[in-house]
Amino acid sequence: MNRHLTSDELIDRLYGIGSSEHLDNCRECSARFRQLRERRAIVAEPRPASYEFLAAQRRNIYARMGEEPQTGRKWVPALAAAVCLVAAGVFVYRPAEAPRTESTDAQLFSDVYSMEQSMEPLAASPIHALFEQDQQ
Repeated sequence: MNRHLTSDELIDRLYGIGSSEHLDNCRECSARFRQLRERRAIVAEPRPASYEFLAAQRRNIYARMGEEPQTGRKWVPALAAAVCLVAAGVFVYRPAEAPRTESTDAQLFSDVYSMEQSMEPLAASPIHALFEQDQQ
C-alpha cells in the first residue's frame, strides 16, 4: 500500500517541487492538495487598505516605540545649513580691488623689450632674486 504525502511534501508540490504522480492516484492526498491551493489563493489575495488604516498602524508603531511622529521637520537641517553658508559668505566676501598701475606705456614697452632681448631664460630670474637678497 502507498503511503500518503506529508504536509511538507504537499507544500513542495504546491510550489512545483517534485512530481505530482502520487496526487493523480490518491484521492485523499489530491483533496488535501486542493485545500492547500484554495487556502493559498485566499491568503495571497491582495486586500485594499485605506489611508486611515495605514495611518492608524503608523501611530500604533510610534506609540510602541515611545516616539512622536515627525511632522514636517525634515527641512530644518537643510535650512540651518543654508543660513550658515549665507552668513559665512557675508563675512568672508571681500570685493577685489582694481590693481594700481602707476607705470606708463613707455615703461611697459621697455620692460617687454628687455624681456624679449634677454638671453637668460625666464625661469632663472627667481634664482637671481635669491642671490640678490643674500648680498644685501
